[in-house]
Amino acid sequence: MNVKILDGKSLALDTEESITKQVTELNEKGIVPTLATILVGQDPASETYVKMKRNTCARVGMKSIAVEMSDTTTTEELLNKINDLNNDENVHGILLQHPVPSQIDERQCFDAIDLSKDVDGVTCLGFGNMSMGLPAFGSCTPAGIMRLLEHYQIEIQGKNAVVVGRSPILGKPMAMMLLNKNATVTICHSRTQHIEDFKQIF
Repeated sequence: MNVKILDGKSLALDTEESITKQVTELNEKGIVPTLATILVGQDPASETYVKMKRNTCARVGMKSIAVEMSDTTTTEELLNKINDLNNDENVHGILLQHPVPSQIDERQCFDAIDLSKDVDGVTCLGFGNMSMGLPAFGSCTPAGIMRLLEHYQIEIQGKNAVVVGRSPILGKPMAMMLLNKNATVTICHSRTQHIEDFKQIF
């Protein structure tokens, strides 16, 4: 069996170089691409993830706006902040870091993000458009996986694909992206009882 290593780091460097050129071209036109990241609370993993996003923006020449809110933030307060960013013409993308504190209606806040600024593919409308093959930002991790498969010319059409998990930002969009490329998709999750039943598919 032939083994092919999919080098994500190499592809990421190439992608950053391409994005840097695009950002430079936009800057020359007077447009400064700007990402607003919203971090609610003090979850260490979330803080690290958001910091990585901001550092990436700096490397490619984009501007980032760090919005940090306390762990006592209410749904209404977060919705108001998202609305402010939606109405700010200088903000081109909004990323609400998951998870948010338990008192917040996360789904309501995700869906409050303007579709054109939903760069993380978290809105229901964005997911629906992506699923139907319409223009939309895909959820970032599944979109990255698809980009990696495409870069290495991994044929997807007609293949049997198994997606482990069904979360709205990972498993479900991953399954739909594969389906849109004509794979036959099986989803296994925490309530899948008899994994042996799926072996006959492969």
